[in-house]
Amino acid sequence: MITIIKKMFAGRILLFYETMNQFVRMLTHLPTIGEKINRQVVEKNNDKLSIVFGIIAQIGRILYEFIGKFLYVFVFMYIPYKFIAQFYPLVDSNQELTMIFFFFILSTVCGSLTNTIVLAMGDREYMMVKVFLISPYICFLGNIIYKVITDFIYFTVILFIFGVPLQKSLLLCFVTMMFRPIGEMLSIFVFDSLKTLYNRRGLYNGFVMALCFIFAYGMPIMEHRIPENWLFVIHPVFIIISVVIGIGASIYLWWYKDYRKIMSEAMYIKREK
Repeated sequence: MITIIKKMFAGRILLFYETMNQFVRMLTHLPTIGEKINRQVVEKNNDKLSIVFGIIAQIGRILYEFIGKFLYVFVFMYIPYKFIAQFYPLVDSNQELTMIFFFFILSTVCGSLTNTIVLAMGDREYMMVKVFLISPYICFLGNIIYKVITDFIYFTVILFIFGVPLQKSLLLCFVTMMFRPIGEMLSIFVFDSLKTLYNRRGLYNGFVMALCFIFAYGMPIMEHRIPENWLFVIHPVFIIISVVIGIGASIYLWWYKDYRKIMSEAMYIKREK
């Protein structure tokens, strides 16, 4: 079990050491302390001190990821809310509902459909499979699990910052966590069964994003408010339905065996570009 977990997150472990080495290299170029760090870490091969620097660098990376998601919510949800609220008092008086609505449409739905991992093959994943001989199946599952967990943590905090009560933030992010594997499953279905759509997935992603943004911003403008019934996305019945479908999608991802085929196709397209 421990071996499987290590293989699942081998890419993250490699990234930890890469970030650590980059941070140490940067520190060794600093005046005064650079030479001391170089002597302790590089010349004396002080592994414990290297790990400390690695942890510091990883904290910096986590903050970087958090700021990126914070800016996403700020730019695409909070700023539109403030702009629309200038013209419609019922929107202005209900920031909590508006942020829940925006997040559900633009992140839970749109993000799950367009920002999938399974079809986004990069050099790191290729290295994991070809150099470290890790199964594409294990590699993909590790990436998906990491994304689901980090999104849940980051967005729960961010939504709370933007005025959504903690309990509702947790519920909404839990629903989003259930939607992520559904999006991955649909991506695999497109790959397996709808080759024409797969070959034009850039156009498909653009269409889905445009549709979601138009709906998200158009609804409060057309209705002059966000209807209260949009709180159904954190209703216990909807959450249970999301859990059942999400678990079903996760089981499908667990048993799907053609990840190597997806990887080969992705790398072929990347070389063609």
